[in-house]
Amino acid sequence: MTQHKDNAPKAAVPLTQARERWLLWVLLFGNFVVGTGILLPAGMLSTLAAGLDVSLPVAGNLMLASGFVVAVGAPLIAAFTSRVDRRTMLVAALAIFVVTHVAAAFAPDYETLMLARVLMAVAAAIFTPQAAATVGALLPPERRARAITMIFVGWSLATVGGMPLGGYVAHAFGWRAALAIVAGLSAVCAVALSVTVPKGVRIPRLSAASWVSVATNPALLLVLLVTVLNGTGQFTVFTYLNPSLKMSLAAGAGLLTFVLAWYGIAATLGNILASRVISRFGPARSALVALLGMAVGLAIWGAGAGILWVVLIAATLWGLGTFATNSIQQARLAGLAPDLTSAAIALNTSAIYLGQAFGSGLGGLLIDQGALVHLPWTGAAILLAAAMVSVIAMRWERY
Repeated sequence: MTQHKDNAPKAAVPLTQARERWLLWVLLFGNFVVGTGILLPAGMLSTLAAGLDVSLPVAGNLMLASGFVVAVGAPLIAAFTSRVDRRTMLVAALAIFVVTHVAAAFAPDYETLMLARVLMAVAAAIFTPQAAATVGALLPPERRARAITMIFVGWSLATVGGMPLGGYVAHAFGWRAALAIVAGLSAVCAVALSVTVPKGVRIPRLSAASWVSVATNPALLLVLLVTVLNGTGQFTVFTYLNPSLKMSLAAGAGLLTFVLAWYGIAATLGNILASRVISRFGPARSALVALLGMAVGLAIWGAGAGILWVVLIAATLWGLGTFATNSIQQARLAGLAPDLTSAAIALNTSAIYLGQAFGSGLGGLLIDQGALVHLPWTGAAILLAAAMVSVIAMRWERY
């Protein structure tokens, strides 16, 4: 394979230690806000469907649409905005988040809410990848990986706190209140970004050769397929967790918040442990273990959905692999083709959201057929398929 040099920044802009620390915390907060906004419908789906007088699958399409927009938008935005100042882009993304969440909070009908969600997803497609790119441009190589890992903790915190608490607010005060809170947090973050991100940060554009090399590399394509299947399996269940728990456990707002937070804590712990597991076993084996663990967790969920302690065990196994798998897959891609890391990871981000869209759509189709109870089993089967593809991909990898 022809080698192409990656277009990562060759030098970092100096930052004081204090400003660097504040920058990372603000970007972490931004990812928390964006993650909460993306995941929020899953935490309040039943309330949302009832308030809009639509079915659960139709409400679930809000997750499907945002997944497709981010999947397509993230690499396109990265390709065509390389010369735009990163501070301008990040602040603009959060400003869009404010406007779209205000519009969503006052949406008179489902169609208006869907439009607001689609535009909100454009902001998400800008913010998270460009937050990581900004860190890469500003920090020296020896500190980049740790800093990028830190700001992605915001997504873990969105799962632990943002989504469950948003669901609780929706149950207690209505889904419009939950969206309004996200709008307020977005405004605070936009102001913080405007004073912490330095001016003049721009990212080198990826060459066309890099994209072609990824598209013609069988190993990379197989690993990206694993990411799509992983997202599909998880979001077949995740998007409809709220109504699923209500049906199986007769869960009220308090119990729903507890189970979702339990799952989020496991996901955060798995993400923290991922780097150690990768160091010991390598990315390919680590991915296989995580995928099989999640498949077992969802199978246990399907077998004992009406028993709280069984659900908590299942949520633990599932959660441990949720964000860990994303980190592992990124390390796997970087190890397969270090010279194509930027392009491969950009496509991996798209693959994650493509899985979200496919999974949300598949879950909705099953619910339309009266098969809500079969969602965990379906998710487990897809994760098992992801594990099988991962084994095939391992034949192309050298560790």
